[in-house]
Amino acid sequence: MEEWLKCQLQWAYLQPIFDSNDIMKQLPGEAKKFKAVDKRWREIELYTKNTPNVLKTCLRENGTLADTFKGMNTMLDAVNRGLKEYLESKRSVFARFYFLADSDLLEILSQTKEVENVRPHLRKVFENMTDLHFELDKTITYMMSAEKE
Repeated sequence: MEEWLKCQLQWAYLQPIFDSNDIMKQLPGEAKKFKAVDKRWREIELYTKNTPNVLKTCLRENGTLADTFKGMNTMLDAVNRGLKEYLESKRSVFARFYFLADSDLLEILSQTKEVENVRPHLRKVFENMTDLHFELDKTITYMMSAEKE
């Protein structure tokens, strides 16, 4: 796969994940690497927009733009590995998280201050559970089934 395409796909996948302050706090090393790649990616986009000459764009640095993308891909691979390890550590603590896709688990983990946002994922984690009742202090007082029991 072309280096720029791989880089773009990885960046597009990771960008919304690392927009979450909770995830950034829990994965500071990966967040730092992602921010470095993100900054570089945006610089390349801006330069490319302002310099529509392909040769100037691709050969403007020491080496080529392909080399830059290879380096960025290496960093993004490390970020992905760290993210996978983090998700595995959360699943090993609470085995029912294995029923969730990475995107669902990331959504839950990125909204730790908004506990009510777990509702859409209840059915995937607990059979026949459709809702939780929260008190004003966000304490869960009871669970509800699909039959409203």
